[in-house]
Amino acid sequence: MAKKSSVFIAAVCGALLVWSFGWGFSQRRALIAKSFDDRRLALLETENERLRGVIASQDKAKALGENNAGRGQIERAVAELRGMSFLHPVTYDVLTRAGIRQIVDEKLNEQFSEEEFKNIGLGLSALGLLPRDYPLKQKYIELLGEQIAAFYDQHQHKLFMFEDASLSNAQNRIILAHELTHALQDQHFDLLKMPIELKNNDDRALAASALIEGDATLVMSQYMLQDLSLGGLTQNLSGALSQNMKQLQDAPRYLREMLIFPYLRGQEFCTALLEGGGRAALDAAFKNPPSSTSQVLHPEKFLTEPGEEPVEIDFGDTTLNGEKPLADNVLGEAGIRILLSEFNDPKKSEDIASGWRGDRYLVFKNGDALIWKTAWRDFKSAAAFCEALRPGLEKRYGVKIEPLGSNQSGNSVRDSSRVLRVSLDPATNQVVLLDAKDEQSLLFLVEFLKSRVSSPGSE
Repeated sequence: MAKKSSVFIAAVCGALLVWSFGWGFSQRRALIAKSFDDRRLALLETENERLRGVIASQDKAKALGENNAGRGQIERAVAELRGMSFLHPVTYDVLTRAGIRQIVDEKLNEQFSEEEFKNIGLGLSALGLLPRDYPLKQKYIELLGEQIAAFYDQHQHKLFMFEDASLSNAQNRIILAHELTHALQDQHFDLLKMPIELKNNDDRALAASALIEGDATLVMSQYMLQDLSLGGLTQNLSGALSQNMKQLQDAPRYLREMLIFPYLRGQEFCTALLEGGGRAALDAAFKNPPSSTSQVLHPEKFLTEPGEEPVEIDFGDTTLNGEKPLADNVLGEAGIRILLSEFNDPKKSEDIASGWRGDRYLVFKNGDALIWKTAWRDFKSAAAFCEALRPGLEKRYGVKIEPLGSNQSGNSVRDSSRVLRVSLDPATNQVVLLDAKDEQSLLFLVEFLKSRVSSPGSE
């Protein structure tokens, strides 16, 4: 029995040993297999990523190559229409629609810091052109991301189009004609020398942009007429109707009109240059661009010799009690048109704004203290501007502002939330608006003006 028991125990132990060994081996094999599968999966993922990169590169190369013949035809047409030859081949690149907002963000970051964007918004808000705390940078990204179909980068000297933008589509051909005009401009006039990236004179930057975009829009329009067919007309109409315009429609009026101004008003300006002096006059403008939107809106101010240059408002040192202004800029005739049109008849606003000769505004104390000095053609224009300012200020702040008295020296309004003062100097035809949140801030602005030494165009 003992022998049987020992045999049984040995058999059971042997069976357990075999089972244990078998289980252990199976587990180890499974673990090894799993480890192998993980490594294989990692290798496969790495390889797949590499293949995706290869395929993306091939797709990009294909996208670049497919339209070469079409691009050549459009390049020749643009060169002929503009009357200039390409000095060297245009460098092309493609971008994805998914990445366009990131690119816009990156381009904006190259030019402005977050703090600068915030201060730009504070300045425009102080003038009543944007709501307080408006997310300006984000809205720019949304607006430009919605509108961009292609763009020329003067920093990289490269023309970007969407990778799926086939030139069999008439709208894409027209867009390319526009951007190729920028490539021509850059090769002949160096767009980096143009004052389009000024940070303290939006008016001058907008005027230069109107020359650049107006020229390209004019060439684009001529190319569209040359390329016109029933099918192309249908494609253009379909593209215009299907384009997403929600962000543009929802944007404040100032942003909408500032985005459109260089194209529409710029084309009118460039047409006037061509009619007044042909291509030579247009080319000469790139060497001496318009210095104000007033010159763009009234080309005769640019074409006459000498042209009507803006009056420079010089405050001297803008530091007061150790505080630098958050915003220091020029609004210009185009901006004043928009501001006045919000609360006045548009035609009347245009007539009043046409008397603009210069301006400059400074904003302090987190946007709660504004000095805005404007210069006008004559006393009548200055007085009309003062009167047109009233409804906007009254609407914004819920106050009543009496018209300037017969002495025209000035007017102050005080309520629980704002302290405003509008003054007109008959000797210089200059108007000064002081807008502060309280008496202390107003005194800050008054002291600033008093401490400045008088100079041409200044207090």
